[in-house]
Amino acid sequence: MKLIMRLNLIHYSIICVLTTFISYSQTKFYKTPSGQIIDNFEYSKLKADYYDFVFKLKVQQSDRKILFKENFKEIKRTKDSIIYSYKFEVKIHEKKVVGEIKFDSDDYIDKEFSLTSLQTLDNKTVTINALKGKPTLINFWFANCMPCIEEMPVLNKIKEKFKDRVNFIAITYETKEKVLDFLKKHNYTFIQIVDARKFTDELKMNSFPINVFLDKNGIAREIKNGIPYEMNDKEELIMGDGKNFIEILEELLLQ
Repeated sequence: MKLIMRLNLIHYSIICVLTTFISYSQTKFYKTPSGQIIDNFEYSKLKADYYDFVFKLKVQQSDRKILFKENFKEIKRTKDSIIYSYKFEVKIHEKKVVGEIKFDSDDYIDKEFSLTSLQTLDNKTVTINALKGKPTLINFWFANCMPCIEEMPVLNKIKEKFKDRVNFIAITYETKEKVLDFLKKHNYTFIQIVDARKFTDELKMNSFPINVFLDKNGIAREIKNGIPYEMNDKEELIMGDGKNFIEILEELLLQ
């Protein structure tokens, strides 16, 4: 028995070594957003240039936290090569104040979202019970939050796609007067809940934007920050298309 176990262990070790060798012997290639296939050296140079751009962005927007992320997806594998598609994402958040208590999404996931009697811009009352029956996207924002403003056109498009199959709610601690003035300059088609300072404070919400996805029973299923920034085919940083948000809502509609 011991001999068999030892032979099996040796056999397993050989497989692991061979797998590792094969994996590392494969040359990696990358498919750019424009469809060009580049090698690892070219990709490293491209990423270095992008890092330089992100660094400049950090200098220009020192009051905000800049996060960079690479997303890879294997699209083709042969005996001697692997081709990945990739996407650079940049998330921009207001910087956290040292010592502050921060909103924690884990406190709310898979629980009924505590939304009680908030007032809309046109003096209507919204409660969690009023939202039940279909999925809901709640966007938390404020008037001087640039990432909030930059994602609004994409949020508007998402609302247009789903129409009345989904509730679209925007919540801000800003006053009614300030929101009315803001909407004269910016098109934002969500139902607007204003003067919600007590509510956002109860949530410990001090980083914006925050997007909360509720199922038809008012249960929080996903909580995201802002829509991620992406690189277009001209290697320019632009606001993403909100594809992930759309996928979440489509999944919630199937439940």
